[in-house]
Amino acid sequence: MKRTLALLALLLGLSLAQVPAYPENTLGLGYAPDKGVYLQGSALLPFSPLGIDTGLELQALVSQNPEVFTFFKANLFPGLVLADLYTSVGLGLDLRYPFGVHLGPVASVEVPGGVLSGTLGLGYQNGFHLAWGAGFRLYLEPLALEVSASDRYPFLLSLLYLW
Repeated sequence: MKRTLALLALLLGLSLAQVPAYPENTLGLGYAPDKGVYLQGSALLPFSPLGIDTGLELQALVSQNPEVFTFFKANLFPGLVLADLYTSVGLGLDLRYPFGVHLGPVASVEVPGGVLSGTLGLGYQNGFHLAWGAGFRLYLEPLALEVSASDRYPFLLSLLYLW
């Protein structure tokens, strides 16, 4: 039990996501200057084990060298407050093509009109690999404008439709 708590504390301590920790329903396009156009979407999952919110994020690079990124997330601590700002902390599992798998924390801090997010994951992709992501999502209901960076691309600008 002590080892499990220590591992969870380490994972949570490393978090600073590219996507919010809480699940949303979105559909949109993103553009990374060095890669090209990404199709993006996310959805709340219909099942909620143990009463926690779960979601799935998908990203697919539309190019001659396709990449697919899926991110399963569980919002473990949805009601935290940090300096009067709503904060969420969760756990995410990302699966990638070409093959990669990472597990780590996801954290979000809501700011007026948007959300700052970060993710960190340890796993395998052509050997031991550290995955990371950071981003800002500006909400312009029903649209959102997202600027992010990750270990997969240095810059991505996305326009998302939320419902």
